Amino acid sequence: MKILNQLKMKSYNKILLGAALLSFMSCTKDFEEMNVSPNQPAEASAGQLFATAQYNFADNIGDEWNNGRMGMYYAQYWSSTYYTDESRYKIREGVNQTMWNTFYADVLRELQEAQKLAAESNQNGSENQVAIAEIFQIMTYHYLSDIYGGPIPYSEALDPDNATPKYDSGPEVYAGLLADLEKQIAILDVTKPGFTSGDIVYSGNVALWKKFANSLRMRIALRMIDADEAAATEAIRKSLDPANGGIISSNEESALFRWLSSPPNNNPINEAFKSRVDFSMSATFVNYLKKYNDPRLPVYAQPLSTDPNAYVGELYGLKQGDERNSNGDQTVVSLPSVYAIGAQAPTILLDYSEVEFMLAEIAARNLSVGITGTAEEHYQKGIKASFAFANLSEDEANNYIARVPYVAAEWKDAIGSQKWIAMYTQGIQAWLERLRLDFEDPYTGEEIFVAPIGGSTDPDVTLVPERMSYPVTEAALNGESYQAAIDLLGKNSKGVKTWWDIY
Repeated sequence: MKILNQLKMKSYNKILLGAALLSFMSCTKDFEEMNVSPNQPAEASAGQLFATAQYNFADNIGDEWNNGRMGMYYAQYWSSTYYTDESRYKIREGVNQTMWNTFYADVLRELQEAQKLAAESNQNGSENQVAIAEIFQIMTYHYLSDIYGGPIPYSEALDPDNATPKYDSGPEVYAGLLADLEKQIAILDVTKPGFTSGDIVYSGNVALWKKFANSLRMRIALRMIDADEAAATEAIRKSLDPANGGIISSNEESALFRWLSSPPNNNPINEAFKSRVDFSMSATFVNYLKKYNDPRLPVYAQPLSTDPNAYVGELYGLKQGDERNSNGDQTVVSLPSVYAIGAQAPTILLDYSEVEFMLAEIAARNLSVGITGTAEEHYQKGIKASFAFANLSEDEANNYIARVPYVAAEWKDAIGSQKWIAMYTQGIQAWLERLRLDFEDPYTGEEIFVAPIGGSTDPDVTLVPERMSYPVTEAALNGESYQAAIDLLGKNSKGVKTWWDIY
């Protein structure tokens, strides 16, 4: 891909500078001992490259553009206070291009280089380091494939001598990811160290990376289960096999990227909110939380400035200039709370509540994979995990569960709606699960989501985009491969369903 050749030097310089700035996020002592001048960067280590890749990934999926103006809108957690184009599905091409470039030229390239340096070091634990970086690559490709509808440069993507890599199909990408995950999980050796510095997510804990990898394998498998149940079921069975290291089983084991309290290492949306208020709580989300008296509402949202007990969401997708736009006026609309926009609000990669909701779905589907516990039990555990993460009590969770009991006959709606609430802040993954599960209110059958009130700006999309369109530069820089991908999709449109979304 030409993008890799064009941005290679820029990316590598960024890696070296970023290494000096970011290594301290996992260990301040290591940062102090490095004594690296940002103006004269030294050669990066595998741990520094891994830290930089984690930072760039978390920033890419958690910033005001890709999370705020795409994921959080498409999941209808947030509405737009003034500039409403993105909530009506008009995407700025430069933003789309930057998301693509960051995944490929920064994150994936940094992880590739980290693996190379770790392998060359031949230190105790270097094989674990290579495997952990590869698992992070797998997660990155998974995001890319799902965001862009399936076909992406994958098997040839990181070859610096190939400026025009092919686009592998969605099923081919998924098959490759699952095969690679199986390989890396087998390589991870919990008796040896991982990254001794630079591991922001798990601080070098190999056992937790193994649990993360198995949990990621479950996520990938469930995403594809309606399209290939046999392959998905086998992947889930392997994830749940205790011999493979287990899955995330508590909030303490959740995979989080933890930001610091001040720039440049604070939560990127926190930084955006310092200068302007472009996001408000969506009426879709606020009204659903109110409907069942959800105690998470005052955790997720700020009350009106005129009434500490009043929470009001903004209508989703208004036209710019509509008199109903709040313009961020907190006397008429609720804004996101520090839970989402605080300086140290973490970027969630995969958490315990999601794992429990995945287990609930696996049980509801009656898959023969060796699962213990019923769908209802895991559904309740998912809610309790979400409440605990939000610092709410178990009594509050139990009282809430009594109002939203599990409904076996409407399991997609029951699990989907609660998973959506629990995944608040994870806009991209929540949007993808909205597409896959097509959930409604499990108790009334009413639609939860609405089309943009002001109408969609995209003629191919009415309710919500099914995918992001490929950046326009791909047609110019990798035209033949790009066209082959379009032939697979039928059209480079946000209205084309992803291959696994068959219902």
